[in-house]
Amino acid sequence: MRRNRKPAILFDKEHYLQRHVLDAHGDALVRIQLDELQQVFSPFSPPKYEELDEALAAHIDSVVYPIPLRYQLILEFQTEGSSLEQQERVKQVIRDFYCLCCADKLQDLRINIIKIVALFTMGALLLTASYHLASNGQGQLITDFMNIAGTFALWETVGLFLLEQQDIQLDKKNAEQTARAIIRFPS
Repeated sequence: MRRNRKPAILFDKEHYLQRHVLDAHGDALVRIQLDELQQVFSPFSPPKYEELDEALAAHIDSVVYPIPLRYQLILEFQTEGSSLEQQERVKQVIRDFYCLCCADKLQDLRINIIKIVALFTMGALLLTASYHLASNGQGQLITDFMNIAGTFALWETVGLFLLEQQDIQLDKKNAEQTARAIIRFPS
């Protein structure tokens, strides 16, 4: 019997970026339509202590995510009737939000390194102790348990180093790209 296979979906990401995202200067232009500039701020944040609206941050993140890090990012807010003071406040709130994300990711990287060192040390100690107990003819159950626990700890170390560390670094770089974005308001 012959199976019906669906053809693979081919998508030229670079061509898409050229047509929809990159401007004439080769910068990644993200257009954001707002009815009023106040939509940038969370409705729960008081004046002079504004925070970025969660839905807007999620939108920015979803649009920026597929844009390679090599491109300069431009966030262009299309809205009417905004003062220079409001525009500066928007720029500051966006930069603060994404700089805070970067700081959070740096903290996550530090915590991840502490976990890596702790798990590696524990795994190495357990395997070393297991080897010494086995060579002295001590209980098989204890040495087997120590072997399993030590191997598991080392396996988790590899996972944290190869997978989680890379994910956190990528998230940090994406936040940095957005924190460095040029924010403009065309007339």
